[in-house]
Amino acid sequence: MKEKIIAYLSGPRPYREGIALYEEYGLNLMLKATFRRNTETELLRATLMEELRKLAGLSETAFRTMQRKAADSPHISSAFIGAVGEINAEETIVNVPVTPVVENVIRFRDRFPFLNSPDCPDVLKILVADMFTAYDLYLKTFRELGELPDDAELEQAFGIAKTTVENYLEDRSIWEELEYYRDNHVLLGKHPRVAASLASDELSNKSDLEVMNIRKNAASNVSKWKKKLETVEGEEERAKALAAVDKWESMKSAAEKELENRKKKLIFRKGTLEDGINGLLLKMERFSHPCDRGEFAHLLSAKKCELADLEECLNRLSYE
Repeated sequence: MKEKIIAYLSGPRPYREGIALYEEYGLNLMLKATFRRNTETELLRATLMEELRKLAGLSETAFRTMQRKAADSPHISSAFIGAVGEINAEETIVNVPVTPVVENVIRFRDRFPFLNSPDCPDVLKILVADMFTAYDLYLKTFRELGELPDDAELEQAFGIAKTTVENYLEDRSIWEELEYYRDNHVLLGKHPRVAASLASDELSNKSDLEVMNIRKNAASNVSKWKKKLETVEGEEERAKALAAVDKWESMKSAAEKELENRKKKLIFRKGTLEDGINGLLLKMERFSHPCDRGEFAHLLSAKKCELADLEECLNRLSYE
C-alpha cells in the first residue's frame, strides 16, 4: 500500500487517481463520501493529499520536500515550512534538503538577512509575524482535522479543513514574498498587504484629485464585483470574483489611507499657521512704530493666504 501511494505522490498527482487510492486504502468514510460527491477544489485537493501522506507513512517534512517526477500541481505547493531531517519509509531513504524555518540548523533571519537591515520594508517585517501565526494555526487545525471521528458533521469538518488550507496558503504566500525580495531586492506584490503597500507608495506621487478618483473608481468596482458574487456559478468564477473584490478593496483602502494621511498633515500645518497668525497679531499690538507694524502686516497677509489655500485643500479632500 505505502509503495503505491508514495509512487502516486511522487508523480503529477491526478486528482481522480488520488481519490481512487483513498477509496481503496482510506479509513474515513465521511471523507470518502465528500471526495465522491464534490468536484475538485483547492480545499478538497489539499485534504486528499494530506490523507494520502498519512497513509503512506511519510512525515510532513518528507512530503513537503519529496522529489516529483513531474511539475507540481497548480493547486497546492509541495513545499512548506518544516524542519530538516531524514525519514525511512519502507527502507527507502528520503534526503530532505534545507527548508524554511529550520530551527535546529539555521536561524530564520540568517536565511533572510535583509530583515535585520534598517532598509527592510516595514510590510515584510509585519508579514513575518503573520507567517508564524499562520503556520501555528495550520498545525493546530490540521491536528483537529485528523482527530475528527468518521461520523462528524460535514459542516464541522469543512470549517476546520477550510481554516487549515487558508493558513497553509497564507504561509506560502508570505514565504514567496520573502524569497522574492531576498533574490531581487524589490517587493513582489502578490500578497494583499504587500500589494497595498506598493499601491500606497505609488499613490503618494499622485495629486489629490488623482487619488480621489482612484478611491471613487475602486469603490465602484468593489460594489460591482460583490454583486457578481451573488450570482456567479462555479468555483473558478467565484474565485475570480473574490480575487477582484480583494484587489479593489485593497486599492480603495490604500487610497483612503493616503487621503487620510494628507488630511492629518494639513490639519497639523493649519494649527501651526493659526498659532503663527495669533503670534503676529500680538506683536502688532505691542509695537507701534509704522515700520514694525508694516513688516508684521506683510507677514500676516502671507500666512493668511497660505491658511486659505490650506483650508481649500482640506475641504477638497473631505468632499465625498
